[in-house]
Amino acid sequence: MTKPSCGNGIISVPKGEVWFLASCVELYKDHSGLSGQEAYNYLRKTGAVDFIVKCWDGLHMTSPQYIIDSIDEYIKNHAQSQV
Repeated sequence: MTKPSCGNGIISVPKGEVWFLASCVELYKDHSGLSGQEAYNYLRKTGAVDFIVKCWDGLHMTSPQYIIDSIDEYIKNHAQSQV
């Protein structure tokens, strides 16, 4: 897997992971009450997009609630200074 890279506000990820990332943004949008764009921007700002892409292999076989809990835990433990 290639490392995700950001340029001009666009993240480049392998094709399989992009579907999973989109699903995670939808899950997080519903969980947080944000719009889809707001949820994506927040996940990018906190570094959670990179976390999702890097961990997709393990996360994509888990429940939606586990994914949300993992994202929330990541943000709580790793991204507080970025929020």
